[in-house]
Amino acid sequence: MYRNQALAGRTAAALRLLDRHPEDGVTALLRSLEAEGLVRREPDGAFRPAGPLGGPAADCNDLRAAAMNWADKLAAHSGMSVRLAVAHPDGARIVHHVFRPDNSPQRLETGETRPATGALARALAAPHDGRFVYAMDTDTDTDGHGTASLATTIPCPGPEPTSCALGLTGPRPALDPTLPASGHCRDLLREAADRIATTLAAGRH
Repeated sequence: MYRNQALAGRTAAALRLLDRHPEDGVTALLRSLEAEGLVRREPDGAFRPAGPLGGPAADCNDLRAAAMNWADKLAAHSGMSVRLAVAHPDGARIVHHVFRPDNSPQRLETGETRPATGALARALAAPHDGRFVYAMDTDTDTDGHGTASLATTIPCPGPEPTSCALGLTGPRPALDPTLPASGHCRDLLREAADRIATTLAAGRH
């Protein structure tokens, strides 16, 4: 079921990317393929096929297909950007990225790796008990504010069960767990994570 959904999802994502970013859409698509394990980037920056289609990328395809609708809704309801990531030796590798819905200039981050100090990687490294992990980003504005990320894990069933991480990135006051205003985003993030987990589990039956 997910294989067809994944194909349709990738096709729709490709069309959206080319529509939003006609000048750099090819690069964005190559990064997306890199995230799925279908291409690899050489030291000189060139992209090369990484192996047979449908090989090691299958799990990421299933994950993205199960998460896509819920990640889109999470971005729409929170007003923030959404990232879905899996564990990587250097931290966390982003396999799906939804732009914040404000039409501001943004860069697709699918295929990129986030450091071990970030919220996504820390969530993957923490006990997978539904807790939230908060991390401030390094950028700040003139008022000393800036952006932060809040992430939690999602169980991924299979022969060798693993987990992925779902995270929001936006203004620090809206995500800081010590502030009352963050409760709304925590509720939205928890609901999306639970919905994705249910979808993944249903796909295994």
